[in-house]
Amino acid sequence: MVSSAIDDQQLSERKRPDALELIAQLPKGSWHERSFAFWARRQLEPQSARWWEPLSTIVVGAATTAMSAFLKLGFNKVVVDDLHKLTDIVENPLRNQPVITITNHESTMDDPVMWGVLPLRMRWQPKMVRWTLGAQELLYRNPAANAFFALGQTIPTVRGDGIYQLAVEIALRRLADNRWLHVFPEGRVNQGTEMLRFKWGVGRMVMESERVPIVIPMFIRGMREVLPLRQKVPLPRPSPFTSVFYMRVGDPIDFTPELREWKRSRALLTTIEEKEALDEAVRIAIVDRMWISLDTLKTSSSDSVIAAGLNP
Repeated sequence: MVSSAIDDQQLSERKRPDALELIAQLPKGSWHERSFAFWARRQLEPQSARWWEPLSTIVVGAATTAMSAFLKLGFNKVVVDDLHKLTDIVENPLRNQPVITITNHESTMDDPVMWGVLPLRMRWQPKMVRWTLGAQELLYRNPAANAFFALGQTIPTVRGDGIYQLAVEIALRRLADNRWLHVFPEGRVNQGTEMLRFKWGVGRMVMESERVPIVIPMFIRGMREVLPLRQKVPLPRPSPFTSVFYMRVGDPIDFTPELREWKRSRALLTTIEEKEALDEAVRIAIVDRMWISLDTLKTSSSDSVIAAGLNP
């Protein structure tokens, strides 16, 4: 398998702060700010502390088990197609690549609700459960929340801060460990009928991962009825008589050819501007292919969605 990492010289052509520098720049005036910086550093290197894994096991296991109960008790029907396409890859002991899953984004509770479908054998093993990017302003609001979401493998993301922010650096560290990363590439909740243009950050993750990630599209449906944006009070309102949750896992996408050609072409360029223009073009091509793959999965799921009792 061809590595998609760029060498250190290439990455430093236009100097940007590295992950530790970004953490050092975080404000630390209040107790909340110091707590946030502490947990951001721990997420960057979660194996550095012996206490991390048992505490993360409790948070991840309890959260996914609670979401499993939520789906069973709050929904009339839960339909999951081709889950094995995800679990077979994530659980494969011989896997030597990270995994990136991408999904449309119907509500603020898509994560963690959707992970309630994971089999019990995976829920209490943090290495078998996703890392994900979550809005910092919504989740990391006080020291207790900082600890919970950090241990729950949710990376604090600042909307509008671009593809070189701390969240992407943490995500790249987790990909370097061959972990599973989940991304909502639309970047925000979208309850319309058409998907939004995907953000470029996930393209950078694919390009700069040390090993080519296995990218798996997933389509979900049903959460916009349970938690519509028009609600004044943003609380889920599932009905055990009418609510339906649908999820389908698609086939993996292999970006090896694109990354091989990108590296070959980049090696022939001499100026920073040329290389950055190529990088941007490849990022766009990668996220466009992701968008097409997920949109195709959505379209091909229409009959199953209707059979489950939902509008496509």
